[in-house]
Amino acid sequence: MRTSRFTIFVILIVVMFALLYKLDDYRTYQNRTPQGVSLASISVGGKWEEEALGLLGEAFSEPVKLNYLNESLLLHPQDVGFQLKANRMLEEVNRLKTETSLWQGFADYILSAEPQPVDIPLQASYDEERLKDFLADIAEEYDHPLREPYAHADTMTFVPGRPEERLDIEACLPLVVGALNSATDREVDLAVNVGPPPPEPGLWMMGQMIEGILADFPGFYSIYIKNLATGEEFADDADVAYAGMSILKIAIMVEAYHHLDGPPDVDTTKILTETMTLSGNFTANLLLRYTIGDGDAYEGVRRLNESVRYLGLVNTFMATPYDEDVLPQHISTPANQRTDVDTNPDPFMQTTPKDIGRLLEMIYQCASGGGTLIAAYPNELTPDECQAMLDIMSQNHIGALIEAGMPEGTRVAHKHGWVGDTHGDAGIVFTLGGDYVLSVYLYHKDWLEWDISSPLIAHISEATYNYFNR
Repeated sequence: MRTSRFTIFVILIVVMFALLYKLDDYRTYQNRTPQGVSLASISVGGKWEEEALGLLGEAFSEPVKLNYLNESLLLHPQDVGFQLKANRMLEEVNRLKTETSLWQGFADYILSAEPQPVDIPLQASYDEERLKDFLADIAEEYDHPLREPYAHADTMTFVPGRPEERLDIEACLPLVVGALNSATDREVDLAVNVGPPPPEPGLWMMGQMIEGILADFPGFYSIYIKNLATGEEFADDADVAYAGMSILKIAIMVEAYHHLDGPPDVDTTKILTETMTLSGNFTANLLLRYTIGDGDAYEGVRRLNESVRYLGLVNTFMATPYDEDVLPQHISTPANQRTDVDTNPDPFMQTTPKDIGRLLEMIYQCASGGGTLIAAYPNELTPDECQAMLDIMSQNHIGALIEAGMPEGTRVAHKHGWVGDTHGDAGIVFTLGGDYVLSVYLYHKDWLEWDISSPLIAHISEATYNYFNR
């Protein structure tokens, strides 16, 4: 019996010392932040006050990321007078400690009881006027009015439009304050009022571009551009009559293929190629005489005129073959009857930038199996023949005019021409951004200098290329 009592006594002494040891641990534990406690959603349970304050300060000193649409900038809390009221938050922590008695807390500690989670709300302040000023600075830098697309002639580029964008400062205030007061969600998409979209870029922009490029040109100019994918066109005095020059050989080539029965033989191919690449007047007359006119060049001219009228090209004609000296009978067209402008068009042969541009479009469409030429001559012209025309014109390399405005390697199927007072070039340009027709004519009374016309046409060509490949 004495042994049993002694054993119990020893056990009680051991338990008492163990409890005293645990009680000493618990007093140390009590000096830390209670388990389950968070400060502004930052878990600080079991941390010393200094550690808890460090975590709190670190989280709320992080800058807030502000997104103005696609632009991002940082707001540092001190820039708007943000201040943590950390001591007040710690007072709340200490109040929690006093709400639990020593022995109740010790019992929970011994039993490892799961504490109830408690989050102490953030206590902080900021300067609202400084925040408004900060947002006003953002608005001043990033807000902008509606900008319509426009052409920049100096750089030959096209600037896209932008809608109006205005920062809504009043709507932004609660969003930014919420981020300043959050330990984790410190990014804000600012409230920006975006206006209706600007007009879509279109070929109309070429008017601005050309006006800038040719601002100092002392003569008269006409330009025709057509987007071969969409049908959109730009015409600037494109119905004015001009000398046909060698550009009219495009019509002769089309009429020659119209009259051929099957693919051209070797000799005819050579004549066609020399006509379109070497600009031979003699070879052009051979086509008029033998391929088109059955031995009579004037009959070839008559048939050519009949065909261009049938195709709807009412401002295009030849009065005689090339290099004739006898002044022909005057041929009237809507273009050469205009009294508002006079480019002194050649009485022997005439066209307009639009007529020749439309003819180029017909060849392009025919090469794809459709369009006016196939409809007009269903059993007389084939896509292969029209493709052959494009291939021949693509061999015309002069390194100037339309070609000079293209990146190296760009395919251009064109025909150029010039006389003393008129220079021109018309062709189809094939690009990744889309294929298009470009027809440009420049006129200066009495004499047009090549050193003036060639770079101007190249600039117009470059600008057009940039529009389609912007």
